[in-house]
Amino acid sequence: MPTTPTDAHIAKVLERIGEVALALRRGTGMAQDLSALQLRVLGFVADRGTEPVGVALLADALQISRPTASDSVRVLVERGFLLRRPDPADGRSHALRLTAIGRKAAAHARATPLRDALGLLPQADKEGTLIALMRVLEALVHSGDLRVQRLCFTCKHYQGDKRSKHRCLLMRADMTVAELRTDCPDHAAVADHPPRR
Repeated sequence: MPTTPTDAHIAKVLERIGEVALALRRGTGMAQDLSALQLRVLGFVADRGTEPVGVALLADALQISRPTASDSVRVLVERGFLLRRPDPADGRSHALRLTAIGRKAAAHARATPLRDALGLLPQADKEGTLIALMRVLEALVHSGDLRVQRLCFTCKHYQGDKRSKHRCLLMRADMTVAELRTDCPDHAAVADHPPRR
């Protein structure tokens, strides 16, 4: 399907929002003497809760090289933001955990003007935007341009129309738009569109 001028316009707006988000993250990071990437690492580990996070998963999810991920992790461990422990599921790997100051830095990074701006939108606009952006992520996964994305729309447990009807077969429950996930630990890729490694 050919792209339209509206597609190009939306792409520019998304790129601009990405630039703003990066600038805000840099500003937050500078205040804590952390790089924007280090804040992303802390945020990713925080989002995973108790799920083990290793360097390989981190690199794939953030779309960075393993050496880059490893360097960021090393600095965060040295500075006391992360703990690196043997992964209980795989003795050859390590799992990352946030320390108290790591949790504080991750929480501080989340309180951004971007979230405040989104808070001004009517609920229907928020839900429409979320659905549209999830469909963009889905298309990027299917094209192979996005390595790892554990969202409902690319999961074999998802059943729905990707607009207003959403059901998780694993949980055996209907879902609201707000309950849709973009990083689900129970994600199982749809067989005809496996994530590129």
